[in-house]
Amino acid sequence: MRTIFFFDDWRLQNRDNMVRRLGKPTWIPEATLEDDLTEGTWNYPTVWYDKEADQWRALYCGAAPHSLYPDKPRTRFLRSQVLMYAQSPDGIHWEKPDLTKETKSIGRLRPNQVFWADIPLHPEGRGGARIGGGPVYYDEREPDPKRKLKYLYCYVSEDGKSEQRLATSPDGIHWRVEDIIWGKRDKLDSPFGLFYNKHRDCYVIINRLNEGDRRVAFIQTKDFQTFSRPDLIIHPDPEDPPLVQFYGMPVFSYEDIYIGLLWRLHTDPAEEIGIVKTFGHMDCSLTYSYTGWVFNRCFHQAFIPLNKRGEHGGGCVYTASMVCKDDKIRFYSGGSKAEHFRNQELNDAALMLHTLRKDGFCYLESYATRGKIITKALIFKKDDLRLNVCVPYGSIKVQVLDQSAKPIEGFTYQDAISFTGDEVDHRPGWKSGKRLNQLAGKPVYLEIEITEGAIYAIRGEFDPVGEGLIVQE
Repeated sequence: MRTIFFFDDWRLQNRDNMVRRLGKPTWIPEATLEDDLTEGTWNYPTVWYDKEADQWRALYCGAAPHSLYPDKPRTRFLRSQVLMYAQSPDGIHWEKPDLTKETKSIGRLRPNQVFWADIPLHPEGRGGARIGGGPVYYDEREPDPKRKLKYLYCYVSEDGKSEQRLATSPDGIHWRVEDIIWGKRDKLDSPFGLFYNKHRDCYVIINRLNEGDRRVAFIQTKDFQTFSRPDLIIHPDPEDPPLVQFYGMPVFSYEDIYIGLLWRLHTDPAEEIGIVKTFGHMDCSLTYSYTGWVFNRCFHQAFIPLNKRGEHGGGCVYTASMVCKDDKIRFYSGGSKAEHFRNQELNDAALMLHTLRKDGFCYLESYATRGKIITKALIFKKDDLRLNVCVPYGSIKVQVLDQSAKPIEGFTYQDAISFTGDEVDHRPGWKSGKRLNQLAGKPVYLEIEITEGAIYAIRGEFDPVGEGLIVQE
């Protein structure tokens, strides 16, 4: 099965009167999960659907109160990240279970707390002053069920020494710290992210080139024992807003591509000069990649924008989870009312949910009544073609062209069965009764005419012609 998306025109031969649009995820207010321990700069929720239990589970980050560090200077910048657990039957209505009997914690702050710096995080059992991490990674490909969840964090001991560590869990409740040190504090800075790159057959740690250098860098590892040097992946360009910085970018595999959710910190131009800019609002922009290493943007605007002032997400939105289920894409974010580092005493963040139709990241829409697209040459292997389309008041029809760009008999617009409606898996047909498997092995072009509608994706058992293979490195 191959899919043609519309982030760009790479797999198109022709585009006429069709405009590229950025999808607009819908905020679901009733799915908001508040917690008085959360604070905007530290709240990175991870949500996954547990198929066996038919239950949604969430890990979100709280922040230890300032009073734990009364003798430290600039204590508002030294809050320690903790992990909190919640569960839901539908991913919308959440409960925070009492886990005091399930887990042991020195200095427990809340009943649903599952991980903190004083849990003996160090393998030798030492306690610690604070930690900073990022979203937990739910690893679907991990063969060891005890290591399904992976949490990368920076451990800073009371004597000021630091090290980057890995903790793993089977369920998000019971955690084990592995005997792995994967970085030095003078080179890395939280938040940390993680994903698996199937094209390179390795895990990729998402971070920065250096502490305070707010651009996105990747670090490769196959075994969490050896690690590559950080490699710069995406950098603000002239089309970005003035003085914007890239705070992080969670990455998710989506069929054969990768989706990056880029956190953009819009800094204060008048802020006092220093090594790092601290204040400003945060939104989420959209990036994509065919290789999981080279990322592009089709729009330089917010994909998940801020809410109104005074609401969760009115100051910052850190979108940290993407879950695909039931023809919907769910984005779970940490949404704060205040801007970045503006008021850490506010405990103002919450888990938020936005939803989007399947493939709805970017799409092509007819600009004035009727438009059309022609794909690059495709070789069909089976009679399998599906379109994700929305034409509730218009229509869509498909014809097939030969290598001379002439309609093939039986596959013309005159033969096409016109469709009106909204389907993520529409199967085109022709009144002639001809089927695409009759064209198997021959390069052909799909010409799709859309009236008053939009197309989100083309799927089928085909191979694009003349496209270089993306191989594992």
